[in-house]
Amino acid sequence: MKPLTLPKLLLAISFCLAATQGYSQDRLKTFKDSSGISLYSIYRGDTLLIQCDTAFILNRPTFRIYKNFYDKARQGNTSFKGIMDSYESMIHQQDTMLKQKEFYYQQLKQQFDSLSGNSLAFMDKTSTSLQGISASLDKATTSLVETQKLLADSRKMLEEERRKRNSRALKFGIGGAVIGALVAALIAAH
Repeated sequence: MKPLTLPKLLLAISFCLAATQGYSQDRLKTFKDSSGISLYSIYRGDTLLIQCDTAFILNRPTFRIYKNFYDKARQGNTSFKGIMDSYESMIHQQDTMLKQKEFYYQQLKQQFDSLSGNSLAFMDKTSTSLQGISASLDKATTSLVETQKLLADSRKMLEEERRKRNSRALKFGIGGAVIGALVAALIAAH
């Protein structure tokens, strides 16, 4: 038999490491409820994700000790039984309040989402309206500028027409005076 070479040995070691990593990945278990006594089975290699404020993790023998004491206390002492009943009643009331608060929260969230959607729709309509008003003002400004140019042209034309009229009146007056002088000279010469 041939001795193992270094590349073959490295290949065998990497294969073993990959297999170990592949088989060691187990399940992710998530816990969200901390309002009661719950029993969950968790095995070696499982990953715990605790999403509540308090959790006690006990192995099987320790859990049995606590469970037996709890059961004996519930059955034995009446004053302790009253305390436990009160405690369980408080837990139930707290659960009820949490569910009610969650319901109120969901209602408020829906109302807020509705208000937010309506506000966005109103802002979109207002923005569209403002864009229309801006376009109208731009058109009005352009019309005013054109009207001012036309008025300036009209003033120039009126000024020229007035000069022409004054010039005609002056020419007519001078022509009338010249004709009157000629007629007077003809009358005087005769």
